[in-house]
This record gives sequence, C-alpha cells and structure tokens, in this order.
Amino acid sequence: MVNKNLSEQEWVYNYLQKCNKPLPLVLGSRGTWGINGNKAIILVAFTIPDIAVMRDLHNVSKNPIREMKYKDIVYYAVNIVARKQVEYVIYYWKE
Repeated sequence: MVNKNLSEQEWVYNYLQKCNKPLPLVLGSRGTWGINGNKAIILVAFTIPDIAVMRDLHNVSKNPIREMKYKDIVYYAVNIVARKQVEYVIYYWKE
C-alpha cells in the first residue's frame, strides 16, 4: 500500500483532531515541505494576531496571510518560498 502525502489542510486538520490546546506551527522547518518542487516553509496559526506575530518572528511580515477553511476548521497560513528565507528558517529551527 502506498501512503499518500498529506496536503497542508489535511495535516492541520489531523493536528487539531489530536490536540486540545493547539499552538502555532512551522511546517517544513527541517526542509521537508515543498511547493512546486521547491523547499518551502508554511507558518500556521489559529488567530490573526498569532499569525501576524509568526510572520514578524520569521522576518516575512510582507508575505500575505491566507485564511484557510477546511471541513469544520479555519486557520491562517503564510507561505515562505524565497530560498534565502527558507534556508534561514531551517537554520533557525535546527537542533
């Protein structure tokens, strides 16, 4: 059986189903998330103030905020696709 990669929306939905007190997320911080074949980072939060702070913390305050609706959830996301910004975030979260 082949496992299908989860979409961003599916991943966030599954996360919320397992979590009582969800925190903002940084998807792809290990270089594992991709958009159109390129490494990407996706910031995810569940309130507008939280996503605004996440943008500021990761130096992408000009990147647009997307409001995402999937099944019975609403969340906010910001794509980081510029190579230098992606590399910076991966380095920042490296442990």
